[in-house]
Amino acid sequence: MNLLLLDEENCGLAFAMRCRDYDHDVLHWTPPLKDGSRNPLGKGIVHRIDKWEPHLKWADLIVLTGNSMYRLDFQDLIDRGYPVVGACDKGAELETNREKGQQVLEKYGIEVASYEVFKNFDDAIAYVKKTKLPYAVKPWGGTADKALTFVADSWEDLVFKLERWKQEGKLRGEFMLQELIEGVEFGTAGWFGPGGWCKWLEESFEYKKLMTGDVGCNTGEQCTVLRFTKESKLFSMVLEPITEYLDEINYVGNISVNCKIDKEGKPWPLEFTARLGWPEFNLQLALTIDDPASWLLDLVGGSDTMEVDSGGVAVGVVMTHGDYPYGKQTLEQVSGYPIRGLTNRNVDQIYLQQVQDKEGPVTAGDYVMVIVGTGDTISEASKAAYKVVKQVSWPNSPMFRTDAGKRQQKELPLLQAHGFAEGLKY
Repeated sequence: MNLLLLDEENCGLAFAMRCRDYDHDVLHWTPPLKDGSRNPLGKGIVHRIDKWEPHLKWADLIVLTGNSMYRLDFQDLIDRGYPVVGACDKGAELETNREKGQQVLEKYGIEVASYEVFKNFDDAIAYVKKTKLPYAVKPWGGTADKALTFVADSWEDLVFKLERWKQEGKLRGEFMLQELIEGVEFGTAGWFGPGGWCKWLEESFEYKKLMTGDVGCNTGEQCTVLRFTKESKLFSMVLEPITEYLDEINYVGNISVNCKIDKEGKPWPLEFTARLGWPEFNLQLALTIDDPASWLLDLVGGSDTMEVDSGGVAVGVVMTHGDYPYGKQTLEQVSGYPIRGLTNRNVDQIYLQQVQDKEGPVTAGDYVMVIVGTGDTISEASKAAYKVVKQVSWPNSPMFRTDAGKRQQKELPLLQAHGFAEGLKY
């Protein structure tokens, strides 16, 4: 198979390598750097290209890793009939335009947490001072500033943050203040195509804080716990109801909803992810049996041939360095560090992300790799992941959380008391 990987997220290297191992011809495109030069990611490891347009007719399958900067270009490929796995424009809007995401959830009878929308900081500050409640600040609408994201611990902290943003002139578009829901964070996802949902559904837990113990700044995701299941109460409540909409917009790919499950057992959707998730997709690969490119191509054609390790659990640990997640350091400052500890015995658990080859693997960015462990339980999978984490190093103080999966020891009984995550064992 000829596979064209359009890697907007700069996270698809491990997938490209996996497909190549199944004897597919893979072309890997990543966006150019700010100065127009080529990103060194994957150099010496996979076949990289500068332009994707000349290779469209060559490709049997086109896989997208993101849904933001190039979404209109990618939508054009879908409109022209190319075999694409990845969010269409209207699908991407569920994630990138929070207003649209909320509207779709409400249209299909899925209750969302109460919120207020504001056009300026003064009105929002006055509202918070009046209610004296903390809220989650989130961008609203497709033109909003995505940096306007903050979850307050107190109403005083929120007022400070809003006043700080006002002083800095950080306002583009509208933003929302959303009620904070107390409960267990728990997500569900599925693969969708012309044939509907794949039979294997996903349930997952995300660890978004940088440091162990859920402290520090938010990141995209530092650790993830994931399993596949054919029966999911959460899926039936927050994803299955939007089937009609996904079918109408011809969505092909993975889509997830992260939720808070309150003490009464009611799920409150927080956000869509309408694309491949990172590091989630690496965990999916770890649990998927056989060739991922083949079942993705079948998905485009309306067939469900994905098979997974039923009953298995995957735990993924992100390993980074430099000033991650801020990204203020130059690419040169976080590149070229030799990676040690990769062996024939552990390489199947190591999912390289921003790496190149220079007489051996070296870093090519600050998001270096994801280590994935699998097992019959969360604790077994976590133990398997950290066994390999301890074996890998490079001379720039790798950063990673040390508690992947531990939170679920307390959370699982709370969820299972309400019929969620049935069969999952700690």
